Amino acid sequence: MPRHFGPAPGPRNLPADQRHRRYEKEVVSYTISARTKAERLGAFLPDGLRLDGEPRIEVCIMSFFKIGWLAGRGYDILMVRIPARWIETETQCAGHFVPVVWENMADPIITGREELGWPKLFADISVSDPSDRSAKVTSSWDGHCFFDFRASGFETLAQAPAPEPMVFEKYIPATGKPDYSDAHYLTITVPDGPEPQVQSTEIGEGQFAFTQASWEQMPTQYPIVNALYDLPLDDFSPVIKTASIFGGDGSAQRKLRM
Repeated sequence: MPRHFGPAPGPRNLPADQRHRRYEKEVVSYTISARTKAERLGAFLPDGLRLDGEPRIEVCIMSFFKIGWLAGRGYDILMVRIPARWIETETQCAGHFVPVVWENMADPIITGREELGWPKLFADISVSDPSDRSAKVTSSWDGHCFFDFRASGFETLAQAPAPEPMVFEKYIPATGKPDYSDAHYLTITVPDGPEPQVQSTEIGEGQFAFTQASWEQMPTQYPIVNALYDLPLDDFSPVIKTASIFGGDGSAQRKLRM
């Protein structure tokens, strides 16, 4: 919406004379996980999914630069992921369930929520210069910092870990009927577009933490932040830093067939 003016321009709908820029982008990502309590982490999973292996919460910070569909602009993402297993059409599958994603630009949030079913929210995300030998990321809402990540000691890694499918819960409430939905189902990422071309992969050490928020500090997001803050964290994994170009645009996202 608004629908009256035609399909929303965005990553999957460029002007005819700009469609050659559809997959243009540069991406730098940082991925780290921490061990937590299985019963608390499992409570985040929707019906049909279960924890896969050791209970670990993973965060992925992604900085996008020179995006074709944004006419060369960029933005940042903070994504929370949970290793999960599920059965689709009688096949055992594994990947990640994504309960929440923060982004610092409204336009990809809107199209990503409505078209793909990603649970996107707005936050101010500050990421240090990717050329630095250390990394610092903070996320805040109206001045309240609710997430902090630090990493250092990066060294070259021979090969980047292979990406895994991600599952999201799409929910659209029914207008005037707060206990009902117009849409409620799981969606899953499917490879689309050109394969990302990895430019470099590094490994380092780091930690992350969520900070508690009051209703006054984050009146629309405090339940989400506090649920993540309540997870105890230890045994942080190495930080994987990856730089790449190109990659898909989510156009193959589909309903999960369970």
